[in-house]
Amino acid sequence: MKRKNLLIAALIFIFAVSINAQVKSGSYFGDPSKSGYTLHQNEGLRTFEIPVRFDKPFESKPRVSVTVTLVDAARQAKMRYSAEALYVSRDGFTVKLSTWGDTQINGIGGYWLAELEPLKLEEEPIEVGTVIQLNNIFFEYNKADLKSESFDELNKVVDFLKNKPTVEIEISGHTDDKGSDDYNMKLSQQRAESVVKYLTDKGIAASRLTAKGYGETNPIASNATEAGREQNRRVEFKILKK
Repeated sequence: MKRKNLLIAALIFIFAVSINAQVKSGSYFGDPSKSGYTLHQNEGLRTFEIPVRFDKPFESKPRVSVTVTLVDAARQAKMRYSAEALYVSRDGFTVKLSTWGDTQINGIGGYWLAELEPLKLEEEPIEVGTVIQLNNIFFEYNKADLKSESFDELNKVVDFLKNKPTVEIEISGHTDDKGSDDYNMKLSQQRAESVVKYLTDKGIAASRLTAKGYGETNPIASNATEAGREQNRRVEFKILKK
């Protein structure tokens, strides 16, 4: 059994973090001593998940990065593995470890970094065409019903629009590629309309708002992984008029 240390320093995460961001970090490790661990057995695709809970919840959903720093493999001819962060929430996330082919991993570990950069719309450039991603807009599964966790972020949009009374925006909804093109287009449109309704209910004139669903047509990450699909399910707004 050989140990292959990839020596990816955890410090590369820290240097990339804004001083004003809320940050948490830690490490993870999986091996056969953990219940359900199968990355060292058989062949084909195998996965193993490690739940991570933050010591204190974030104010809203953070961005999470995961890196692999140590792999202990029985077969190194074709090293095939991945690590990604799934099911990210204010309270924690899950590290999903995968290997496939004939690679058999006896142990795998690394570091994670969770970073929350609060949405500060007053600091965003107000130029026609500027697109701002809203990272904390949540809907019921396969529905357009907003969850209450979305309200804090949406209220920042309300305040922004009240402070910029001439600005007009497009609210855009986006999905991953699961489901049919027509279904995703319809769902994204309905979700964009739900956001617009929230804003109008808070006193923003409907004439300043446009709802547009893009379905799966504008991905920002690969739809080949669950983490990528999670990034693609999002709401953005674009400045149409200053």
